[in-house]
Amino acid sequence: MKTKKITSFLFTFAMTTLLLLFTTVPTQAAKEKTQTPEQAYTQFLSKKIGQNKYFQIVNIGHKNAPVLIIGKGQKEVVNGKTCFRDCKVYAFSDGQIKKMKAFRDYGGRLISLKEKNGKYYLCNGGSDFSSLYTIKKGKVITHEYFNCHSAKGADCTDRSVFKKEGKIIKNFGYLKASKYEKRRDSYKTMESAVPFVKNTDSNRQLITK
Repeated sequence: MKTKKITSFLFTFAMTTLLLLFTTVPTQAAKEKTQTPEQAYTQFLSKKIGQNKYFQIVNIGHKNAPVLIIGKGQKEVVNGKTCFRDCKVYAFSDGQIKKMKAFRDYGGRLISLKEKNGKYYLCNGGSDFSSLYTIKKGKVITHEYFNCHSAKGADCTDRSVFKKEGKIIKNFGYLKASKYEKRRDSYKTMESAVPFVKNTDSNRQLITK
């Protein structure tokens, strides 16, 4: 009888140990899979981006997911805030950080943040053109509007377009001033100049709070 009890105890102990092992491993894997974009960006900034660089998180990803932007070119200080005219862009998808097409300097304005129909865009441009940048399903989408002029050499008929990954998917043709302004102003300004912060440990920690 004692032998049967010992055997039963050992079997129960072994089964309990196996159950704990099989439940612990998936739990740890689940934790790794549920890493937030902010946590991933914090690690990426710490390991891959120099401390003298400036960054920001903006919700322009697919379904307004957070995206990491790194300031490029000359920094400018406006009202005590560091701003840029173009930036590198990184998106977090399927547990990985993907480098996207950069948002380049289109003109004399700082990067701003716009919103239309619940979707957010990076924006810059000039007095007669406006370029907006967002991400949808892992693809860069740009909305580019130009005020066409009748003056010789200034007609931008072919430049008012929607693009996906740099390829034109829709052309608006000739946009006279009133139509150009209507399209440009259909995007609401959320941030007139996106403020970037230096890549310090304290600023990185603020991302995840």
